[in-house]
Amino acid sequence: MSGVDIAVIVIVSVAVLAVVGWLVYRKVKHKGGCCDCGCGCNGCTMCEKGKKDK
Repeated sequence: MSGVDIAVIVIVSVAVLAVVGWLVYRKVKHKGGCCDCGCGCNGCTMCEKGKKDK
């Protein structure tokens, strides 16, 4: 394996780990697009569906 091959493997691995980390972060912070009202607003107070339910 040459230096270029190793660099490509490292760059791709770091990119994959960054995407996985970002997805885990969004899941932990509850920013995944799911909410109680089903419109993807995360249950914000400006949501019309959320106002009707309350």
